[in-house]
Amino acid sequence: MISPFLSQYDIIIFDCDGVLIDVNLLKCEAFGMAVEGYPTEVVESFVNHCKKTFGVSRYVKFKEFLSDFAKESFQEKQYITFLNNYANICKEVYKDANITAGTENLLLELSKLNKKLYVASGSDERELNEVFIKRNISKYFVKIFGSPKTKTECASIILSNHPNKKAIFIGDALSDMKTAKEHKIDFIYMSRYTVQSEEQDFICRKGAKLVVNTLAELISNI
Repeated sequence: MISPFLSQYDIIIFDCDGVLIDVNLLKCEAFGMAVEGYPTEVVESFVNHCKKTFGVSRYVKFKEFLSDFAKESFQEKQYITFLNNYANICKEVYKDANITAGTENLLLELSKLNKKLYVASGSDERELNEVFIKRNISKYFVKIFGSPKTKTECASIILSNHPNKKAIFIGDALSDMKTAKEHKIDFIYMSRYTVQSEEQDFICRKGAKLVVNTLAELISNI
């Protein structure tokens, strides 16, 4: 059964990467692989930036790469190449990555209680839907949202469909906490798979209603 803390919510919104699927480090490396060919120091600096801003969509990050790291004017053709490279790498990453500890048991228990479950992620929406079907976890969710919509746009859509219902966001990044705060809903910070800096980790811990290592901690043994 689920923990008494989580049982009070009607709507549970999950981030994906680092919460449901252990892909954070692999996807940070994928950003570097997608821009392969640029100087090593430029690529490494970009990958470090991706770690610090994890949860922000690829559509934003590759524009940042061109302007802030490669110091080049925006080129649509190059931008599309980066996106295609990254998408192809991510397909392999998601195929082999582990579902995080406790995820499937928690989703099953929440579904039994008729809780409304959603995903609001910075990852590509179409890609996530394909992944969730292949990993046999799409059945637990009302809908899976992702980029190019922002997380806050995803959350807005979800919450507008459930007025006056109590909701919570479970995430592993500062972008998740900011989304929850913006919509005035509670936030659970899941720390085990985060790639944030110590400073960002501290901010999330301080701002969360609850901090857990993995989703397994949200299942009660009573």
